Amino acid sequence: MLLGSDASSYVKTMGSNVRDAVRQEISVEFELDRIRTEVDDLLPEIKKHLKTVASQSVDVKDLERSIASREASLAQQKEAILTLRKDLEAGHSTYTYRTVSYSRAEVEADLAHRFASFCTAEDCVRRDHQILTAQRDTLRANQRKLDTMLSRKQDLAVKIAQLEARLRQVQAAEAINSMQVDDSQLAQVEQLIRDVGHALDVRESMLETEGQVLGRIPVEEASQPAEPTDLLGDIDRHFRGDQAGTDKSAESAGSSGPQL
Repeated sequence: MLLGSDASSYVKTMGSNVRDAVRQEISVEFELDRIRTEVDDLLPEIKKHLKTVASQSVDVKDLERSIASREASLAQQKEAILTLRKDLEAGHSTYTYRTVSYSRAEVEADLAHRFASFCTAEDCVRRDHQILTAQRDTLRANQRKLDTMLSRKQDLAVKIAQLEARLRQVQAAEAINSMQVDDSQLAQVEQLIRDVGHALDVRESMLETEGQVLGRIPVEEASQPAEPTDLLGDIDRHFRGDQAGTDKSAESAGSSGPQL
């Protein structure tokens, strides 16, 4: 072989590089979907464990009721045994119970049978108490495990929701940053606005010029009130001033003539 003893190392390195390359190509969105799927896959296991806990809980309750019933029966048996024992201590040869007479031997045989049955039942109840203790311990352990599983699943759901919220924020920021506006297009729109404004200015100017040519009074424009004129007075004052100047010249000429 070409690679010799290093073949295994090369294969491991190549496999690691391929895994890293594939992992880098996987999007965050895909990873979140995969995590949600993994969490959803926990539900069957949780339900299975929940069913186990429920079944064990029923078993414990059934055993508790059974033990309670048999303990009540044992109490009655104990009372009957103690009653027969007390009667035998009296030393009678016969005993009457509910109008029926029994010999001492019959009472002793019945007491022995009752006591043996009592001891057997008492042992069974004692073993059932041990079983009940074990079942309770198992039930508590499984309940704690179930509670832990449910709590961890809830924590995972919260973390997934937080990741989804962060992803939406990142996607929104990326969408804003990816928005590219063509500056040349904006400049073109601005130039169009200026051109339209200029065209409107020209048309307004044409309307104003047309009004002046047609002799219209430009009431639209603010005008200053014209000062009143005294044309006749101006003429009189003008020529009166010239006449006064002529008279003064004649007087001067007369005074400078030859003296007789």
